[in-house]
Amino acid sequence: MTLALLRNRPQIPLISTLLGDLFALFCAWVATRTLGYVEGMRVVLLSFLGCYLVAQFATGLSSSLRTVSFGELVSRVFWAWLHTVLGVAGLRLLLPHSMADETILVLSAFALPCLLAVRLGAMGMRHFVRRRGRNLRWVLVAGTGQDAQRAARAVAGNPAWGYRVAGFLHGDVAPFGLDADGPPLLGPFRDLAQIVKTQVVDEILVAAPEARVEAIDDLIAVAQSMGLRTHMIANFIAGNWRSVEAQKLDGHLLLTLTPFPDDQVRLLIKRLVDVVGAALLLLLSAPVMLVIAIVAKTTSRGPVLFVQKRAGLNGRLFNLYKFRTMLENAEQTRFALLDKNEMSGPVFKMRADPRVTRLGRALRRCSLDELPQLWNVLKGEMSLVGPRPLMPHEVAGYETWHRRRMSMRPGITCLWQIGGRNRIDFQRWMELDLEYIDRWSLRLDLKILVRTVPAIVSGIGAS
Repeated sequence: MTLALLRNRPQIPLISTLLGDLFALFCAWVATRTLGYVEGMRVVLLSFLGCYLVAQFATGLSSSLRTVSFGELVSRVFWAWLHTVLGVAGLRLLLPHSMADETILVLSAFALPCLLAVRLGAMGMRHFVRRRGRNLRWVLVAGTGQDAQRAARAVAGNPAWGYRVAGFLHGDVAPFGLDADGPPLLGPFRDLAQIVKTQVVDEILVAAPEARVEAIDDLIAVAQSMGLRTHMIANFIAGNWRSVEAQKLDGHLLLTLTPFPDDQVRLLIKRLVDVVGAALLLLLSAPVMLVIAIVAKTTSRGPVLFVQKRAGLNGRLFNLYKFRTMLENAEQTRFALLDKNEMSGPVFKMRADPRVTRLGRALRRCSLDELPQLWNVLKGEMSLVGPRPLMPHEVAGYETWHRRRMSMRPGITCLWQIGGRNRIDFQRWMELDLEYIDRWSLRLDLKILVRTVPAIVSGIGAS
């Protein structure tokens, strides 16, 4: 493969990537056979290939990776590999006599390092080629303001991306000052058709918040009619969105802005962890819960379980289960204690609450009163990790920005739980919940679960 070929045939990297993936899986196959794992190999290999092709689309591994970092590439390859393994495991259940478990495990173990080695090697080669002026795509920047110049400097500062700025276009206002040694100013938006006739332009980058909407519409219409891929820096849309998706709806361009985690595969894994974890914890804690139920029933009047309406995902009401830790008429006497509330905001917290029983105080200190909520997790109303669910009248006292904490399924433990619980004021509590949503990952969930144990044992912030 020559550098000239890469320069004139931009589709070559895509073909080479597919061939590279096939080579990686071939190496994994050879290694698996060398170790003697050959039972059901043909079906396993075909299943792995098919699932991997589907997983590439699910993880974005099949899309353009020009501006993707090495770290992001490793992440995408890992998730594509994990999706593939889960897919093959599902097929294994459907075809129990066609595939051997050992063959699947060994092939999967070899596939990940082989895919990473090939993909990272290919990325390094492309970076080498693009830094030397091959396999380039020429971009015309529509706009001359700060956004446009910042984008142009980012392109110039990352030659490995393989983009070069052909020049700038200005809108219906006077152009801003451009760097004298940077890309040239080629003319106004309306000259796009003429400029494209005289020089190579592969793509348009629109970064012109200063221009009239009508002028941008006209520019995009010309770019579309000439077959130019068009990108737009949408700084006019405020907010820190987790994902942005574009699609068509009845002939209209539809932008979907999502302010919460929306990776369905990872959320499915989170749900599987919830189900398995809650089921195991219920089994392991059954003797403890039986003892608590007996002691609760014999030491104070009232039911063993306390059932209360809570606001869950996007405000859906559900019955939350806890071991009763208060006197039987606690809800009716709460209003007489409102002036002793020690928590800011719409929630009621009181360290020396006279309604709490002696057993209830011990249960709260170790969070054992929360054990019945594992049933809420199994039912899908809660998760092991997530913002704590509040009562409807507390939700009614939310400020606008608090409401986003309900965009994820509520949980038994969270950053607030491990950070001090009732020692943290309400505003900081809400901030921690939103921080969890913004940073959410399976790794963060695991970290919170691990830190929950010492937080419970220490009893810090419990009341």
